[in-house]
Amino acid sequence: MKTLVLFDIDGTLLRTRGAGREAMDEAFEAVHGWQKATDGVHIGGSTDGKICQDVGHKYGAEIDVEAVKAVYLERVAARLADRSRVEVCPGVFELLEALNGRAHVALLTGNWEHGAKAKLGAAGLWESFAWGAYAEDAVDRNHLLPIARTRAAERGVQHHRVVIIGDTPADIACARAGAGEVIAVETGFGEPDELTRCSPDLQVPDLRSAFGRVMNFLG
Repeated sequence: MKTLVLFDIDGTLLRTRGAGREAMDEAFEAVHGWQKATDGVHIGGSTDGKICQDVGHKYGAEIDVEAVKAVYLERVAARLADRSRVEVCPGVFELLEALNGRAHVALLTGNWEHGAKAKLGAAGLWESFAWGAYAEDAVDRNHLLPIARTRAAERGVQHHRVVIIGDTPADIACARAGAGEVIAVETGFGEPDELTRCSPDLQVPDLRSAFGRVMNFLG
């Protein structure tokens, strides 16, 4: 059986130069009238639902999540129409090509599904992933790996191990909570020392310079 490799998006597969946060702030302003609502709210490694929850706690208010989501998805897609906002992280295309037929690949992301599609579509990566676990599936990121395991079983994806590839301590915690393994890449939100303290199974500067190490680890 093959390895199931679950990819985070932001900071792992690609970077959007702040487009996601800008769109989220615009959504909160449009729906609730708050400017720069995500200031002081932890974003890296969070789910979109958790961001809404934390903004609600910040303002002591009930969030109209569906309305915020609708505006966010519209605004993030508009921002990403400018392809210069999207940067694919080093080695991503090479790794996905190498894993084709050798491993099962899917997404495990804190993005709402259509937000994930907008980002990956702008980067030319959406077609690389047939399925995933998304922010609609759980507010708590640590619940996403069991959901991904269930979804894999429903799709008949037989695997002997699960490896998350991500860029934040939250990705490492998610893997540990779901009895998975984890590769931490230093291309995103997590500082290298911070990632090291969380003891990932493998930590690399990026997927290109460490391509051989990553492939050896994935088997």
